[in-house]
Amino acid sequence: MSKNIYEIRDVVYGFVQLDEQEWEIINNPVYQRLRRIKQLSLTDMAYPGATHTRLEHSIGVMQMATDIYNSITNKDRARALLADQYHLTDGGIDRYRKIIRLAALLHDIGHAPFSHTGENLMPIKVPGTNKRYDHEEYSIAIIKKYFRDIIEEHPINANYQIKAEEVTALLGDSTKCAFQGILLLFKGIISGQLDADRADYLLRDSIHTGVNYGLYDKNRLINCIDIGQMQDTDALVLAVQDGGWHIAESLVLARYQMFSQVYFHKTRRAYDHHVSCAVKEILDKAYPDFGGYYPTPENLDKYIGLDDWSMYGKTKDGYGGKHGQIILERRHYRKVYETSLLPKPEEEEELNRLRTEIQQKGDMDFFEDEAKTKWYKLDKDILICDETSGYVKELSRISPIVRHMVDAPRMKRLYVEKK
Repeated sequence: MSKNIYEIRDVVYGFVQLDEQEWEIINNPVYQRLRRIKQLSLTDMAYPGATHTRLEHSIGVMQMATDIYNSITNKDRARALLADQYHLTDGGIDRYRKIIRLAALLHDIGHAPFSHTGENLMPIKVPGTNKRYDHEEYSIAIIKKYFRDIIEEHPINANYQIKAEEVTALLGDSTKCAFQGILLLFKGIISGQLDADRADYLLRDSIHTGVNYGLYDKNRLINCIDIGQMQDTDALVLAVQDGGWHIAESLVLARYQMFSQVYFHKTRRAYDHHVSCAVKEILDKAYPDFGGYYPTPENLDKYIGLDDWSMYGKTKDGYGGKHGQIILERRHYRKVYETSLLPKPEEEEELNRLRTEIQQKGDMDFFEDEAKTKWYKLDKDILICDETSGYVKELSRISPIVRHMVDAPRMKRLYVEKK
């Protein structure tokens, strides 16, 4: 057991407690890099309070994941199912709680500068294709290289005997390790349509942007998450108790509202474009050996040397070119046209007409943006557990709102240079 417990005050959870091992991870210089990467890139150009960081979010995800796990394992029926199918004892429950906490704490350790905005500058993974590395692959590589000793050799791990690969397995690592079945079950706490990551960022982003769109009943959600069974195989899956399926629906709606009102905001999307162009120039001019892209996971020492601060420094030194200057002066391109979230044919025609007109004039720069995501993925349907039988059914079969949210929005906008 940890001799010392450390506390961090958090805007969502009040106080978050960490043991000595987790405290050592946070104070590692590689982890402190997350303090220099903003959660929402340059969203503060539209919402000035949105200056929170990946470090803050990662600590929050650890707390949310812990709360969800504790809620599940405190339920008598769930503990009985885990004991029956995975022979999980009280000691095993403690061990997997620790694995989940470490995975949640480290899940974003591989983010590039400006978070998701610069992911089009990730290097090509497979030559001759458009398949790029993603930040999860960097996270897995960074954990194995820089955090293996803290995970495996720390005195706290004498009680658990956790391997780094058990932590990275929850982040999508294909490395084979013991108890793959139960790790696959608990992976849903870290990555899914009802995971701790999403549950945290909706609340945190709402608080920092000053909006109410992403707010939902956090305590109700945590209390309702349970373990259910697939009717055809009896396999264990994470689910929401049927008495609380509305909270799952509300989380989906909260995400919809945050995307439509905040993440798709016209000014935010403009700066995504300017950031991408500026960072591309910085990589070309200031880091010519990178080949115009971020270093690959085989060059982690160079990769972790990059963060928002280093990019801002190069931008102030003039390496970001025209778009870097636009960022420094908040002189973004202006929106001249936008479609609805699901563009109508006449809207597409009008956008094409305006683009042609601007091209023919030839006296101003412009770009076209397409903001898209998926409101709800039927192949990863949230499962609702019947509290009597224990068997699950899909949320999309219960909620008519969710059932009609399967269309993928793709709002298109046309921006022109401010003159």
